[in-house]
Amino acid sequence: MADEKDPRRDPSTQNSSEVDPETRMLEQIAALDGDAPAPKATTDDEQNAAAAKNTVAETEDHPEPAVERTAPKSPIAAEHETKTFTGASHPTKRRRWPWVTLAVVIIALAAGYVGLAFATQDTLPATLTVEGVDVSGMSVEDAAPVLEEALAARAEREVTVAVEHADDVEAAIVPAESGYSYDVDATLDELTDLTFNPVALWSRLFGQAHVSAETSVDEAAVSEAIAGLDEQLSFEPTEGAVVFEGAELHYTQPVNGFAMDEEALAEQLEAQWLSETDRITASGEVQDPAVSSEEWDQFVTETAQPLIEDDYTVTAGDITTQLTPAQLGSAAEVRVEGASEAAEEAAADDEATEEDESTVEDTTTDASPDPAEGPMLVLDGEALTEALEQNNPEFASTNQDATVRLSGSAGSAEPEVVPGSSGRGVDGEEVVDEILADLSGEQSRTISVELQEVEPEVTTEDAEAWDVNHVEAEYSTPYPPEDTTRTKNLQVGANRVNGTVVMPGEEFNLDSILAPVTEANGYYQSGVVESGVTTTAVGGGLSQIATMAYNAGFLGGMDIVEHKPHSRWFDRYPMGRESTYWEGQINVRWENDTDAPVIVEMWLADNEVHTRLWGSDYYDVETTTSDPYNPTASPTIRSDDSECVPERGGREGFTVDVHRTKTPPSGEPISESWSWAYSGWPTVICE
Repeated sequence: MADEKDPRRDPSTQNSSEVDPETRMLEQIAALDGDAPAPKATTDDEQNAAAAKNTVAETEDHPEPAVERTAPKSPIAAEHETKTFTGASHPTKRRRWPWVTLAVVIIALAAGYVGLAFATQDTLPATLTVEGVDVSGMSVEDAAPVLEEALAARAEREVTVAVEHADDVEAAIVPAESGYSYDVDATLDELTDLTFNPVALWSRLFGQAHVSAETSVDEAAVSEAIAGLDEQLSFEPTEGAVVFEGAELHYTQPVNGFAMDEEALAEQLEAQWLSETDRITASGEVQDPAVSSEEWDQFVTETAQPLIEDDYTVTAGDITTQLTPAQLGSAAEVRVEGASEAAEEAAADDEATEEDESTVEDTTTDASPDPAEGPMLVLDGEALTEALEQNNPEFASTNQDATVRLSGSAGSAEPEVVPGSSGRGVDGEEVVDEILADLSGEQSRTISVELQEVEPEVTTEDAEAWDVNHVEAEYSTPYPPEDTTRTKNLQVGANRVNGTVVMPGEEFNLDSILAPVTEANGYYQSGVVESGVTTTAVGGGLSQIATMAYNAGFLGGMDIVEHKPHSRWFDRYPMGRESTYWEGQINVRWENDTDAPVIVEMWLADNEVHTRLWGSDYYDVETTTSDPYNPTASPTIRSDDSECVPERGGREGFTVDVHRTKTPPSGEPISESWSWAYSGWPTVICE
């Protein structure tokens, strides 16, 4: 450690070897220039210099010894004070010029940097693209319209949103119409804001930028648009199917479904709606059908197709016949049963259980769903036994289903039950089991079944429970007794309709009962209306049978399938509630939509055709008919037909409405209406 130095020590007395070269150089400069700063002190010099601050130098005019100062001087005074070292012949000052120069340089650079920042405030980067639109080298004023034109075109274009695995499933959205918007001014403002970031300044002068436009989203409008896309793009899987048409098999492969992810699509559109792309693949989840293509292919190859490849030989005791591919296909149906359906049923049962918890204490069951999955071949045993009987009458079963019939003469008959009976025959279910077993095994195409006691499908007890003892409908219309030929046709028709039994779900079909309408089948030539004029034809008068058959079904509440009123109104029929008939062209058909058979009774008595419908008192029926309205003039017809019959005409045409309300035993009333416009009776001039 250096010794403490005397602050009043004369610097001239210091050993020159103790002065460093820099100090000596400065001293030499000071000798030439009185304003030069004092030399840098060594360690000892620093102590002497500190002490020298407390002394007052003598001037040349008033020399006096250096004295020690006890009071510090102010910085200003110290700066201007001339310090004198004993034995020195020149004054010295403190060094300042390097620091001043540095400060001036820094200030100049700062001022230049700030000036550059302000100068580039409205300058775009040298190389610039906005959403891929190149506006490099442009000013803000030039870039704005270029961007506006390009971005407007993109916002107003149709963007196709497609489902990847379904080529034909796609939808379109127009961003500008769906809640998406952009702001060119805000985009450019963001690029030209005042900044002191050196990186940003460098980019504006020499760099490049690839930026996105400033955009905004109307959440409500976008949500509505996305929901619309979901409706168009989401779809349930299409299950595979096999349909038999006789000896032909039609296979429809399954198709995956798709459930669109609305949230993911919204993110996709928000990111890409203003880009150059015009097609987006929708995000979502592919939904598999219950049965895969592989399972269907295996089923078709191993089971469905082999069923109809050739005849099946069926042997029962000593009798044999074949079932043809067409008969096998007609009796076949393919269903898909499995765990997925069982799960849906279980879920439905669970919901019902939750709703009924207050009244049902224990809903558990030991029954478990069939675990088997995939397509299943189902054969109609009854259809197969009918086919066997058709191919060989010896296969006919001697059992009889119970039914009902009219007992007694028409007009005074009563329904009665015909008991069912068992008999010997082939059990259709056994035929089904044997064929299915052969298909899943050796496929020998030969099966053996037994002739056994076969019970009727409809027992006597079933028939008695129908309670077909109620008159559901009754109606009559007059006929001209002087037209004896027409009356004969009425009698033939009424006899053939009388006693017709229509089972639940089956149709009454007048044409199948009356046809063929020929003289060989018992009909006669009589008057008819054809193309609006009177003429003659075989079966004339059968339209009255059609009217009675129609009223039996109409008044009994049956479901009307087909009928057509006459072109002109005959006053023996109820307005709007009648029907004509022409073999193969105009028919009367209605369906028995009750839960029991109905029987049609029809007869002639007292110059009237009567009808009555027997049933189980299922429907309560009410009918009304409007007054005629919208009258029309009668036309004039000229005819050169050799069988032309002249008519005076004169009766006007009109329109009429018929209403029916039928109420089942339990349920809401069913209301129906029909309207018909009759033409006027024409004046016919035979030429």
